Amino acid sequence: MIADGRSERIGGLFLLLGAGSMPFIIAEYLMITSAAPTDIAARLVYYEENFAALSRGWHFEVLAMALIGAGALVRLKTTGRAGWALAAIGVAAVLPMYPLMIGGYPSAFAGGEIGANSFNLINGITTELFFVGNLLTCAGLAMAFWLEWSSEPSPVPRWVVIIAAVSNGLAALGFAALHAGLGIPLPLVGPVGLLGFISVAVFGAFVAFRKRAA
Repeated sequence: MIADGRSERIGGLFLLLGAGSMPFIIAEYLMITSAAPTDIAARLVYYEENFAALSRGWHFEVLAMALIGAGALVRLKTTGRAGWALAAIGVAAVLPMYPLMIGGYPSAFAGGEIGANSFNLINGITTELFFVGNLLTCAGLAMAFWLEWSSEPSPVPRWVVIIAAVSNGLAALGFAALHAGLGIPLPLVGPVGLLGFISVAVFGAFVAFRKRAA
């Protein structure tokens, strides 16, 4: 167990706030991008017109992921330390994606061949960071929750830990397939990824607000 109970509670709050906000951020992102045209030139125009909303979501998302990483670092003294460490590394890998998109996409809105090439370049880099970062994060969370489940006593109800371990494990397998180029549609991975975030948030809530023995 963590020696400093206050830090443990704060770490749980980090997980609650970070993971709990991700479904809302992702839902808004999907609402915007689902209407994007398939033609690259038309897509650039569409993204330029909606860039303020996209950028706002990315600003919140980078904060949410940072909170998840911080919450993972706080739990490095628990039985799940190996998984939490891997999750923190995954978050660190995915964080550079956001400033690259926020600062890089406007340069692709110049139009013409240069704009299209810049858009493709940024997309290629951010896609790699997205797949690798989320693969490591989900794999780390699955490992952390499996190790937490095996601990005695369990820090939260075991059903929460089991759901978190399974959902994040399945999400990790999905991102591994995507990273390997197996052509699995991202929407197939999304639902288990969202369940993973929700379960992490529930776990964080139990850690942050559970009653302590006197």
